[in-house]
Amino acid sequence: MDTRLLAKNATALGISSILAKSIAAVLGILVTRYLGPESYGDYSTAYAYVGTFILFAELGISQLMVQEGAKDPAVLPRYFGNTLLLKTLLCVLCYLAMLVFMFPAGYNETVRLMIVFVGVAVCFNAINQSIYNYYQAVQKIYLSASFQFLTTVLIALFTIVVLVAGLGVVSITFAHLFSYIIITILLYLALRKEIKPRTDLPHLAGMVWNGLPFGVHRIFYYLFTQFSILILSLTVSNVEVGIFSAAYKLVLILIFIPSLMTSALYPILYQLGDTDRSQHQNVIEKVFKVLSAVGIAGSMLMFVLAGPLMEWLYDGKFNEAIPIFMIVAWLLALECMSFSLGDILTTTGRQMQRTLVQGLALLLLTVLTYALNPVMGIYGAAYAVIIAEVFIFFAYYYMIRKNVYKIHIWRQLPGTLISSLLMAGTAWLLIGFHPLLSASLAGVVFCLAIAILDKDFRRIGVYILKRVTGGR
Repeated sequence: MDTRLLAKNATALGISSILAKSIAAVLGILVTRYLGPESYGDYSTAYAYVGTFILFAELGISQLMVQEGAKDPAVLPRYFGNTLLLKTLLCVLCYLAMLVFMFPAGYNETVRLMIVFVGVAVCFNAINQSIYNYYQAVQKIYLSASFQFLTTVLIALFTIVVLVAGLGVVSITFAHLFSYIIITILLYLALRKEIKPRTDLPHLAGMVWNGLPFGVHRIFYYLFTQFSILILSLTVSNVEVGIFSAAYKLVLILIFIPSLMTSALYPILYQLGDTDRSQHQNVIEKVFKVLSAVGIAGSMLMFVLAGPLMEWLYDGKFNEAIPIFMIVAWLLALECMSFSLGDILTTTGRQMQRTLVQGLALLLLTVLTYALNPVMGIYGAAYAVIIAEVFIFFAYYYMIRKNVYKIHIWRQLPGTLISSLLMAGTAWLLIGFHPLLSASLAGVVFCLAIAILDKDFRRIGVYILKRVTGGR
């Protein structure tokens, strides 16, 4: 295990992801405020629609490339070449399907026009994602992190130009299109001397078959995060879609946290899954402890400060979304807690079980959304998301305890829960102040409390303090 390379990857991924997500979050808030409920409803509808179709351009071969390439780098040219070929063909088919089905969906002219341009943009991005997977396979995650950060910066710059110029919602789609085209060109220039992809058609079918568990899981996972918006776009007004999306997407912005912590560990976890289950369990339990602390604290803080946060972020234009935000805020905690459990299944050769859980959760989400919508409106969609996520967590836990090893997660939570409650009480007492001040002071209380209550977090705190102060 090259610990220095692992540290380099983790540092680059962490810094770039946090910066990129911060930029994307600020940009998303600006776009939401600029558009207002109705136009933002059109915007969310188009992106949810396109995002759903493009999922089927990935049949899992990219993730299979990461798994096999981490074990044997000699197979990468063949895997990479087949991946690019298949991804390009599937992107063309997905784009044609978008154009065909947008008419019977009954979308207005603005949404249809956005689909035309956004569809091309996401096809370029889908191909770029396979290149990032290649970098992950060769443990050069710092390169993919750099390109992904540059993508975010370009989108932000082009979008700000659109907002300053006072152009319409359709013009925002060009910001994404231009950015993805530029990054595709830069990636080609960076890779042309590093690897020569070669196609191996006789082995393509076998690679697709072996990659399907990863592909189907990816489809289910990402469908789960955006399917609620897609269903609502077909059943309620664009204004209601905009209100729901304004709250839901604030939480989705933070869902990158669990993947951020585990992406750099994937090659190592795959190896430990084959060679040392005890060490694998130890790593996963530590990751679970940290993720659950971040998720539970974050959800509780959003729940308590939902009103002040929404009013400040959206300038009072989406106050109807505050109750929705209080519900979907708990998605962060549940996602953080379940993500590391799902990674156990993936990295120990049980990806199909993870896929099955995601598929059942998607079915449950669909049934609940349609069932609750007539009774509770868009609130029903919010509750459906949380119920389905609870199902995922307990299903993962059951499968791991039965088929992998006796993971110990409950003993990781008392310190987190007590610290989160102290933080929530602090935030509630300070609710009359600016939400950033309230959140910051409450966060300090949480950090101090969990460092006192849990020795692992105390060690993390001492380590960070030494790094900041330059001590040894």
